[in-house]
Amino acid sequence: MQKKSILALLLAAMLILSGYSLVTVDQAADNARVIVDVNGETVTKQQISNAVNNTISQNEYMNQLYAMFGMTGSNPTDTATIIPQVIDAYVENLVSLQKAKELGLDQMTEEEQAKIQEHADEDWKTFLNQVAQNYFPGLTLEGEALEAEAQKYIDEYKLATKADFVDSATKEVLLEKLEADTVKDVVVTEEELAAGLEERVAADQETYTQDPNAYGSAVNKGTVAYYAPAGYRMVKHILVKLEDADSTAISDKEKAKTEAETALTNAKTALEEAAEDADKDALQSAVTEAEKAVQEATAAVTEATEAAFANIQAKVDEVYAKATAEGADFDALIKEYSTDTMPEAGYAVKEGFTDFVESFVTASMGLANVGDVSEPVRSNYGVHIIKYVGDVAEGPVALDTVRASLEAELLTAKKNATYTDAVKAWTDAANVKTYPEKMN
Repeated sequence: MQKKSILALLLAAMLILSGYSLVTVDQAADNARVIVDVNGETVTKQQISNAVNNTISQNEYMNQLYAMFGMTGSNPTDTATIIPQVIDAYVENLVSLQKAKELGLDQMTEEEQAKIQEHADEDWKTFLNQVAQNYFPGLTLEGEALEAEAQKYIDEYKLATKADFVDSATKEVLLEKLEADTVKDVVVTEEELAAGLEERVAADQETYTQDPNAYGSAVNKGTVAYYAPAGYRMVKHILVKLEDADSTAISDKEKAKTEAETALTNAKTALEEAAEDADKDALQSAVTEAEKAVQEATAAVTEATEAAFANIQAKVDEVYAKATAEGADFDALIKEYSTDTMPEAGYAVKEGFTDFVESFVTASMGLANVGDVSEPVRSNYGVHIIKYVGDVAEGPVALDTVRASLEAELLTAKKNATYTDAVKAWTDAANVKTYPEKMN
């Protein structure tokens, strides 16, 4: 498990509102049974149970979020799966904390102590709010008064103390220091860079050869692409956006047109499927009226659209004149006039590129030479003034063009692997005893 997950599980053991004062003596004894023992430092059944319950709740919540977007969540919610994960997490956590203390990393600087206190105060505040929301949802108190009621509840049931949060924040900083110390000498070699580039080039070549459109999609979202298919060029544009009120008006007219078209379809269907003794004249009249409504709705869309573009025409003329003037600084004009959040390098486009509206792609590909600027081009967003800024060379990228991002990616992966291996080695060397059967 990752470090952050481990920390979350530790917090769970403290934050689950279990109500210790309500358990029986037998329950208390059962809750106190040791499930994890690492070099004599133990974790109880109660702590494991709280972390398991918290993890299941979190996973259920995530699965519900996936379902809201039509996806299937794959987070486990059964104790048979979660209990071993939690036990392993506690083992790794205790081993790591013990190693950090062995290395003397628990000696905190004033800056580190301030960071610990800040995090503890923030988490304590969040905890008070959670208690208030869960146990006093109908209370009219707010602010400090509500926090005071939450504090009384926390104290009564011995749920947690501020010291618990300071301890948790201290452990978090300690684990961060341990990881930093463990990976401080990790570097990426030139050989690893070359191998990493070769691997990524091969993967991207396969992907973008099969689906050239995917290259443009990736680049335009800021993803580093290690191979470029043929036919791409880079363009920049200034978007003079339609006024919000005009866009809304067009949208309303288009909605009315769609409703009119639906009514026409229904009228035609009713006429086609009418029984022999039906009033065909009345049905035909309904079709005629529906056709007229569609024509009127279409005209209304056209009128609203033309009015919208007329309202920005003066600005379009101003921008176009400046963009085509000798010595024009197109990038400066983008900053001054454009409302689009375009990548700094511009957009990658090609013939038939489907991510952008057809008028934008057609105008972009219609520019003959690098440096050419298009005439104003309409789309449903507004008016685009496009500049052809360069061609994308087919084939793999040069290492120097992606060195920084690739090195950062490889370094992160290498550090993670180094730390994971170190934790495993420390765990293998520790005196670890676990008793998962006692969770039953």
